Amino acid sequence: MVVSIVFAMIDSAMGTFDAESGMGLLSGLWTLIILIPSIFIYIKRFHDRDKSGWWVLIGLIPIIGALWLIIELGFLKGTPGPNRFGPPVTD
Repeated sequence: MVVSIVFAMIDSAMGTFDAESGMGLLSGLWTLIILIPSIFIYIKRFHDRDKSGWWVLIGLIPIIGALWLIIELGFLKGTPGPNRFGPPVTD
């Protein structure tokens, strides 16, 4: 997130920031670079909760999906012991 803010400031200083889209050249490239690794991290976290990785698609629902992802992936513990996706990472 810090990198995104720095890139947005650089975009603004360079004049490549578009206020309508809320993104500039550098911040847009950064978003594309971190998109795929982020999705894989979300999927791994869903597996920790013994849920299918397809649950990541709930993030496509505006507002509700984002809140669901924050709660599900950020605040809830994984299943204790092994589940259908393997042993917990913390063991």
